[in-house]
Amino acid sequence: MGKKNIVVAMLMVFVIGIFAAGCGGNDTKTAEVAKNTEKPKEIHVAYQNSSIIILLAKAKGFYEEEFAKDGVDVKYDLYLSGPPMIEAFAGGRADFAHTGDMPPVSARAAGVDIKVISRAGYTPGGNALLTRPDSPVKSVTDLKGKKIAVQVGSSAHHFLILLLQKNGLSANDVNIVNLPASDHQAALETQNVDAIATWEPWSSVLENAKAGKILEDSSSGVKRYIGVFLARNDFAKQYPDYTVRILKANEKAAAFMKSNPDEALELIAKESKLPVSAIARIVKTSDWDSKIIPEDIAALQQVKDFLKETKVLKKDFDINELFDDRYYQKLKQ
Repeated sequence: MGKKNIVVAMLMVFVIGIFAAGCGGNDTKTAEVAKNTEKPKEIHVAYQNSSIIILLAKAKGFYEEEFAKDGVDVKYDLYLSGPPMIEAFAGGRADFAHTGDMPPVSARAAGVDIKVISRAGYTPGGNALLTRPDSPVKSVTDLKGKKIAVQVGSSAHHFLILLLQKNGLSANDVNIVNLPASDHQAALETQNVDAIATWEPWSSVLENAKAGKILEDSSSGVKRYIGVFLARNDFAKQYPDYTVRILKANEKAAAFMKSNPDEALELIAKESKLPVSAIARIVKTSDWDSKIIPEDIAALQQVKDFLKETKVLKKDFDINELFDDRYYQKLKQ
């Protein structure tokens, strides 16, 4: 091949290379646009009777209002506590949820890929230890050798252990009975247990039914009771815009509760199928700011330390790996 032909051939290769690169760039841009316009068919929100923000947003139709124009359905699944919600996350049956602090730490250690994307309320007295109104038990130390019902794996379980330790007792000094919160009233009334450890609004439900009285709650400082709003990480990464918009609906619910407290109480009570009197305390005493602050991270670190000390933690990890506030920060921009 002559020198001229070689030069022409090289030029042709160069031009083809530029054209191919240009096509590749367009393909990449097309893929990026497709990813940005991708939308889920439906969004699954897991909640429980203490999920105040979700209950109100559901009652007001804030999620549906947010996603109606996209044709995305919102599905709701009610659970009795946090641990079964984690199972739903693991099985891909939940995209978002509100739980206490212990379930997500246990889940992260077990390899369930979830993230805390915002706070879901801080309630100083959110955890409580209750006995029967006519119980001879007058102090935590009186419970030595007694039966205490609690949902194992819940925030109340952690609260109970810390409370026992504060009073010179351990889990070995009492008989812990694993029982869902919905069964606590019957257990107390039939005297199958001597005390129960639970969370709001269940402690208010027991008090209002005159089935229990609070012996001590978390406002004493033994534990910081916070709710956390969780996202299935695969969903959040695939649909970041929808994740931000879920938080937007939550913020709308919090703002409505602040400006319309009485109406909010009625709506939450109706949605939870609990009386207003059982919901009032958690609504009125909680801080509904969804921003995660250092004290919240420290609270979950305390949970992780507890699980590690008791050899329940399957795998250790940096607690910061559990948090992802990018969606909250995007919402606030």
